[in-house]
Amino acid sequence: MPPLDANGLSFNENWWIQHFNYFKEQGYMMRPRYRPGWKPSYDPEQVLEEVDAEDGQEMIHTDVMDALRMSDSLVVAIKRVKTGEARIATLFSDNTHNRNPRNHCVRLLEVLPVPNEDDLKFLVMVWMRPIMDPRFRTIGEGVQFFKAMIEGLQYMHDSNVAHRDCSLNNVAMDANSMYTRPYHPIEPKKRYDWYGRALHHSCTRRPPRYCFIDFGHSRIYDPTESRPLEYALKSGGYTPPEGLEGIPCDPFATDVFLLGNLIRTSFLDGDPRLHKPSVSGFEFLRPLVTDMIADEPSERPTMDEVSTRFFEIVERLSWWKLRSRAIRNSEVPLFKPFRALYHIFWTASMLVLLKPAIPRPKE
Repeated sequence: MPPLDANGLSFNENWWIQHFNYFKEQGYMMRPRYRPGWKPSYDPEQVLEEVDAEDGQEMIHTDVMDALRMSDSLVVAIKRVKTGEARIATLFSDNTHNRNPRNHCVRLLEVLPVPNEDDLKFLVMVWMRPIMDPRFRTIGEGVQFFKAMIEGLQYMHDSNVAHRDCSLNNVAMDANSMYTRPYHPIEPKKRYDWYGRALHHSCTRRPPRYCFIDFGHSRIYDPTESRPLEYALKSGGYTPPEGLEGIPCDPFATDVFLLGNLIRTSFLDGDPRLHKPSVSGFEFLRPLVTDMIADEPSERPTMDEVSTRFFEIVERLSWWKLRSRAIRNSEVPLFKPFRALYHIFWTASMLVLLKPAIPRPKE
């Protein structure tokens, strides 16, 4: 463990504190813990115990800081990145891409220079949370997520960009529309002000947005030249077959595998490494996902083909199937009848409110 100062702050935390005034001038206010002169409201020597204090919540990543945009109290993420990653993230946030509904890459609020660091940039974006947190309530809510991911990766490929790391770690949910009050970025079950629980609506009633994030390994290719082969990377704990063989491959085919594996391990089969259960109700995607994760890259469908097949599958789903419960296979059987009964009444309320079975976020 790196050495801490007298207040229990690490070297990386102090690096961000040194930029407090810079961010304030740009219109962003960091939490009390990361303001000059901060003193903890708790005993910093309680390193073995979870600190139940707002100012005891440490940053989640050395390169990511949370802050409030002072103009409207929006919680944002400020990410320190290399200039190359900033280039791709900025590409999908320009006016042309930003207006395209098929673009599901995270949209930057702005890009700031890092003082005295020419090879680094600060990317400012809305603070997001993991998908399925809150969990999907219906099959239709899951379909909204799949649609965004398939459409988004297809759009990246149409723009001659390979993500190359599109695992569960690198997709996120902008859930601000779901919450009645802002949630805390480090302890998301609590409100930002640390007073009480952060209450939220369902994905059906207040649809979130799903985005690809983290473009550190992404590549932009010249459309006038043949796309070069790339060595596949380990992503989300999984290495594609071509990566295990050490054989360079079309990066678009590797992207297809990674997205298919995301759906397989997060929904169809679960992920035993992370003790994540599967979710019942999505078997209609099994044939498509099986083709996406084929061992031989040349046998995998392109994202255009994946998109066409996906929308054909979804068109055949009944409204009742889409509104049925997405049940985690770890659910206690005793509770299922009661949850099923509640779900019927909840579904009736969504029908009265005219909420579509596949949620549609506001543009």
